[in-house]
Amino acid sequence: MRILHVIETLSPRYGGPISVLKSLACQQARDGHDVTILTTNVDYPAGVLCSSGVGSIGEGLVHVIYCASEIHSLKLSISLARYLNIHAREFDIFHIHGLYRFPPTYAAYFARTRGIPYVIRPHGSLDPYLYQRSNKNLFLKRLWERWFDIPNLNGASAIHYTAEDERQLAAFLQLQAPSFVAPNGIEWNQFEILPKRGVFREIYQIKDAPLVLFLGRLHHKKGLDILIPAFARVRWEMPGVRLVIVGPDNDGYLKQVNTWIRENNIEDSVTYVDFLAGTALMQAYVDADVFVLPSYTENFGMTVVESMACGLPVVISNHVNIYKDIEETGSGIVTNCDIEEVSRAIVSILKNPDKARDMGQKARRAAKKLYAWQGITDRLLKEYQAILDFHPSDLQQ
Repeated sequence: MRILHVIETLSPRYGGPISVLKSLACQQARDGHDVTILTTNVDYPAGVLCSSGVGSIGEGLVHVIYCASEIHSLKLSISLARYLNIHAREFDIFHIHGLYRFPPTYAAYFARTRGIPYVIRPHGSLDPYLYQRSNKNLFLKRLWERWFDIPNLNGASAIHYTAEDERQLAAFLQLQAPSFVAPNGIEWNQFEILPKRGVFREIYQIKDAPLVLFLGRLHHKKGLDILIPAFARVRWEMPGVRLVIVGPDNDGYLKQVNTWIRENNIEDSVTYVDFLAGTALMQAYVDADVFVLPSYTENFGMTVVESMACGLPVVISNHVNIYKDIEETGSGIVTNCDIEEVSRAIVSILKNPDKARDMGQKARRAAKKLYAWQGITDRLLKEYQAILDFHPSDLQQ
């Protein structure tokens, strides 16, 4: 099958959607499909990631078309629009990632107005918590939706949600398109052999202290206003404990985080580390004792799955949409977005090594069973094929 994925950027600092798409596209290519990613060459939060033109990922398995952007905030790209006008007939289906930016919006509009089958993956944007908010201007966001994204969603061949809770949370919009649920995945071979424990601790001088890990971009939705005072309570009960916050500060949110750290008098127990990837990221996971993500909304939570794959017990809120998997597999503790509940959950794991070890083992087994790509891409292929069988495009006629 000839698959075109469209996303606004491949900048690693953009977070989970980028790592997920890269690994998904590579797995689809290994499965024998002809896979191309169409994107811009912009970096996040600013600058240029690479030169515009043709590239590849996955040892050449996946073609990447990097298009220059004329307006950074919207990722407006004339060359991206031109590419679609010229090359659309080379693909069987479009898989479009995200909303509210020119690349996904224009690709969906292009497909909708030309009868091309397309799938939209909203990446949690339709959760009421985020839907009612805007980093810029809520009025303009509503106009963009009315003119572009809502018609595109209603006209989609299918909407791809990554968890059933994500689909249910979007129900208030009463979208007309059919939908399906297929989770994000991981390339299990990257987690089969984990790095040696201790490297991350040595670099950041943590030694043998109990280590709490938060990993994700710094953003208000991630619940750091819950985690920091919760950790202060943990430290009161376990004075030697350490918290490491890992993630890019794309929006200047670190200033607020540092204020909360000072207000709770825990400066000497908290370490901030900017964006990590590859082996350095894995070393952070394997050296931690518990992973914590008390998000107010999270359509999936790739860092949760990566933690599980590294054998790390997790503490997450019940607004992380895979929380039911955590409960059912015994991979960690699920809480409300509540300071006291989060602190008690962390202490419960740190003070009970046998319990933590059991949770970590269950987490690793669950990550392999539920989130390895192979089974997920098979499910996606069935969804693609059902779409093409029901709605053959002009491209195939």
